[in-house]
Amino acid sequence: MQPPPFISIIIPVYNVESYLRDCLDSVVNQTMREIQIICVNDGSTDNSLNILNEYAKCDSRIEIIDKLNGGLSSARNAAYPHIKGKYTLFVDSDDWIEYDLCEKTYQKAETTNAEIVVFYFQIPFDAKSETLAMLNGITPEDKITNKEKQTIINYPTAWGKLWKSDFLLDNKLFFPEGLCFEDNLVHWKGVILANKISILQKPLYYYRQRNDSITSKNGLERYDLFKIFSMFFDFLKSHNEYESFIKIFLRLKIDLLFNTYQKIDKERRPKFLDEIKKTVSKYEIDYMRSERYIDYSVTYFYYSITGDWRIFLMYLRRRIRSFLGTSKRNIINFFKTLIIKNKKKS
Repeated sequence: MQPPPFISIIIPVYNVESYLRDCLDSVVNQTMREIQIICVNDGSTDNSLNILNEYAKCDSRIEIIDKLNGGLSSARNAAYPHIKGKYTLFVDSDDWIEYDLCEKTYQKAETTNAEIVVFYFQIPFDAKSETLAMLNGITPEDKITNKEKQTIINYPTAWGKLWKSDFLLDNKLFFPEGLCFEDNLVHWKGVILANKISILQKPLYYYRQRNDSITSKNGLERYDLFKIFSMFFDFLKSHNEYESFIKIFLRLKIDLLFNTYQKIDKERRPKFLDEIKKTVSKYEIDYMRSERYIDYSVTYFYYSITGDWRIFLMYLRRRIRSFLGTSKRNIINFFKTLIIKNKKKS
């Protein structure tokens, strides 16, 4: 009888024949051999399933689950009953990973006893340059307290992390089916529940940006944000963490909805505003009145939604502060330029 694998890798697959070989090559050639590779074919209509079968014939570690199309969350959830590894790694089928990702993240998890190991990722083929996506402002020390965890809230991906399998399954961290932004919910819950999160400052994952991906769309799927936030706030309340984290997530919700509003098609904006109005809570209004560091454009956006004159006053104060700050910098730069010119003349 073979010992259980160290890591189970879950790969949801749907119509990615152009990218799938890159992904599978990076997985089957891991320096750590003791891995389980669970590929979930989510009703692909292209050549993806044939490619999976081709690789499975050559590598007994590959297990294929062939199911009707149900979406990314459904595909990932379908793999949960088959997890055998001590740790679980999610890899999207159009991405690829460094050959030593499993080895390095496993060692980090074992030495720190962390439920989650977070690592860096890269965005290849960027129009400007290859972008290294860093965890800005995050120190390499383990995250244990609520205050320390706040720094990684804004890293909402299922991939980009090694998860302890028991932690994932015991806490029922399933992905919400039928909704977009499913990673946000699982990531946020995991961060709240984890006793320890470790940071591995290595770029180990390559995230392929595609024009046809969900995150690049600007249509109806954006409305799922409201459901995701509602589900998460219910989770905070049920776990008695509402007061500890509500301000962080109100700020996150405010910024995310504002940025989403800027990106969606103009004809959908009125309806999106109506949805925001329905979900604006007393907590958010109070937060907007008290928070000093929200950008004035965001403040005005929420004033236009709520009609609350106190938020409008906050907007005016921030607008004036921004104007004075800019003017002050311009004046300083003007005199610096004069001084430099005079020095050159003398």
